[in-house]
Amino acid sequence: MVAEGDVFTTDRTVPIGIIDGWCSALLDELAAVERELWLVVAVTLIIDVWLTHVGLQHGLHEGNPVMRAAIETFGIAVLGATKVGVLGLAGLTRQLLNEQRGVVVPLGLALPWVAAVVINAVLLISL
Repeated sequence: MVAEGDVFTTDRTVPIGIIDGWCSALLDELAAVERELWLVVAVTLIIDVWLTHVGLQHGLHEGNPVMRAAIETFGIAVLGATKVGVLGLAGLTRQLLNEQRGVVVPLGLALPWVAAVVINAVLLISL
């Protein structure tokens, strides 16, 4: 029981240096596969545009309302152009970061784009 006014504490404290060291080691591991992450980004970009195009042909709708309006106005190529623009901006951003921390750029693109490809594929399979 904790009495009123008592502060609950645990004896399990982790020094900041340990967390910082763990994060640094993780970034080092990811930096070793940065080229592969950029490849995942490029491949998922292509697959996502293709699956979106196929989905639109089968009566599905783009989930992003801004991109939906752009696709309806300019066609599916605007999705590819937008993603290529994001990829270019990501490349420029990557150049501003050091070797270790730069890996967060392709990782930050790969994770949501892979998720989008999986969602699109599942939607198309379920048709």
